[in-house]
Amino acid sequence: MKFLITRLLGFWLLIFPIQGFHLPDIPLFDNDPAAENPLRKVAYSDRDSFLFSEKQKTVTPETDLGGKTLAIARSFLGTSYVAGTLDMNAEEQLVVNLRQLDCWTLVENSLAIALANEGDFQGYLSNLQQLRYWGGTVDGYGSRIHYFSGWLLQAEKSGFLRDLTREMGGIPYRKKIGYISARPDKYPKMRDAATLRDIQASERRINAHAWYFIPKAKVAAMEHLIEDGDLIMLTSSRRDLDIAHQGFAVRQNGRIHLLNASSLAKKVVISRQTLTQYLAAQKGQSGIMVARLTD
Repeated sequence: MKFLITRLLGFWLLIFPIQGFHLPDIPLFDNDPAAENPLRKVAYSDRDSFLFSEKQKTVTPETDLGGKTLAIARSFLGTSYVAGTLDMNAEEQLVVNLRQLDCWTLVENSLAIALANEGDFQGYLSNLQQLRYWGGTVDGYGSRIHYFSGWLLQAEKSGFLRDLTREMGGIPYRKKIGYISARPDKYPKMRDAATLRDIQASERRINAHAWYFIPKAKVAAMEHLIEDGDLIMLTSSRRDLDIAHQGFAVRQNGRIHLLNASSLAKKVVISRQTLTQYLAAQKGQSGIMVARLTD
C-alpha cells in the first residue's frame, strides 16, 4: 500500500507541484526477474526520479556533453554532502541517491544524467551502472569500481571522455595502487575471499596502465589549458592511493575554481579559492589529472 501511495503521490506532484512539499524518501526496489528492464537490484526513491527530471530541465539539447554535465553539476549546488551512501545495503545493488552526494557521486550522477535522453530514467540508470561497475555488471562489492582512476579508465574506453593529463604537460605517475586490499580492517567486505580477489584484480588492471599527473607546483603554469566542465582529479600523496578528490573545472574571473561536493562545507560548492590556491592548502594532495568529456 505504501508503494502504491508513493507512486501516485509522485505522479500527482509532477502535475501539481506544491511549494515547500517534499516527496517521501521511501526506497523502491526493482528486483522483478520477469520485468523487461534488464537492470536488477536497483534502489531508489520517487524523489530521485523527480530530481532526475528536474536536473534534465537545466540543459538545452544543443549543448555538448561537457556543457550539459556542468549545467547539471551546477544544479546540485547546495546539495548535502554525505559519504558512504553506496555502502548502506548488505547486498550490492545499484544505489541512486540524488539527494545526498559525495565528490565521486556528484561527478558520476551529473554525467549519467547528461548522457540520458529526455525523460529516460531507465536510460539514466543504465548509464549509472555502466559508469559505476566494471563492464557495467553488478556482481557483488568487488564488481564496483573503487578507485577513481579505474572509473576514469573505463569511462575513457567507453568513449565518454579523454584523459588530457599527459598532453597538458603531465609527468609519469609512478605508483603501485593497493590501498583498499591492504586495509581489510577499514573495508569489512574485503574479508570475503572472492571480494578480495576481485579488488586485487582491479588494482592490477589499474597498475598496468600508464598514468600521468601534473604536480601541484606546475598547475598555475598550465591552468589556461583547462576548460569549463573539465574533470579535475586531485592526486593523493599516499604511496598506494591514486586520487583523493574530484570535481568540475569552473572558470571565474579568468581563474579555474573547483565545483565539488565538499566534506568541509558539507555540501556541493564552488571553491572560493582558485584551483592553485586550493591545492597549495591540501597536504594530502600532490597534483591533478585532467579529463575532458566528449560527445
